[in-house]
Amino acid sequence: MMTVSDICDALGRKKMESRLGVSKAAISNAVSDGVFPSAWYEVISDMCREHRIECPTPIFNFRRPTDAAAQASRSPKSAA
Repeated sequence: MMTVSDICDALGRKKMESRLGVSKAAISNAVSDGVFPSAWYEVISDMCREHRIECPTPIFNFRRPTDAAAQASRSPKSAA
């Protein structure tokens, strides 16, 4: 699976900075953290598609439901 660093190398950090409208430091921070901000998904996935490389969703910091929220969504709502 492609990593954040792999994708940055393949796409080019300067091109990513320009398309995302972020600083060099923001890209470096994502590489250091090993995860992209979820807000970058659309731009990065478009760039990956253009370069014909995979863009795995686990490398984005999407919010995941908490155990309580997941449980609540599975249980039927009580009638009042």
